[in-house]
Amino acid sequence: MRKSLQIVCVLAVMLLLTGCGGSSFEPSASSLYIQKDGSITEAIVESFAQDYYSFDEFKFMVEKEIQTYNQNFEEEQVSIQSVELKNSAIYLLLDYPDVEAYSAYNELYCFQGTVEEALAEGLTFDMVFRDADYEDYDTVEVTAKSSNKVLVLRDECLVQTESAIKYVSNNVEILSSRMAEVMPIDDEDEYAYIIY
Repeated sequence: MRKSLQIVCVLAVMLLLTGCGGSSFEPSASSLYIQKDGSITEAIVESFAQDYYSFDEFKFMVEKEIQTYNQNFEEEQVSIQSVELKNSAIYLLLDYPDVEAYSAYNELYCFQGTVEEALAEGLTFDMVFRDADYEDYDTVEVTAKSSNKVLVLRDECLVQTESAIKYVSNNVEILSSRMAEVMPIDDEDEYAYIIY
């Protein structure tokens, strides 16, 4: 569903986020905010070409799309936290109650749960992990505390967590204690892991 939003705007990729050290989420780039209760806020930051659409038209289109999408469910799956136009860029914040709602709306693979739940789902931790100091850890070490949370993705993005990040797979760069960047993934069997 969200893919139609991208047709309206040209993607502006900015690599810095403000407020990334604490638990506040003030994005200046497209990113995900993973909250302790399992809910997700997605920030979509894109340049806005006013030659084709007015901001009010864009806002109406987004509201209509999400309203139409939510009609397919008993409970709201996506909600708009805010939509703003600043410095020729649109800042759209979308809230999801859980990772399943985020995955379904965006048609992307995403898993969030404990390490134990990830293993039960058949996700493998058979790879080298590292921490913020670039120290390597093996499967046994990162799965020893099975109650740790893990986010597993396949798509390039910035991720902010409310809890401190402990380990990441080699296709993820730790930017700060609660911020990481998933690098581009070409192999369809490859996943990015963030353990926090």
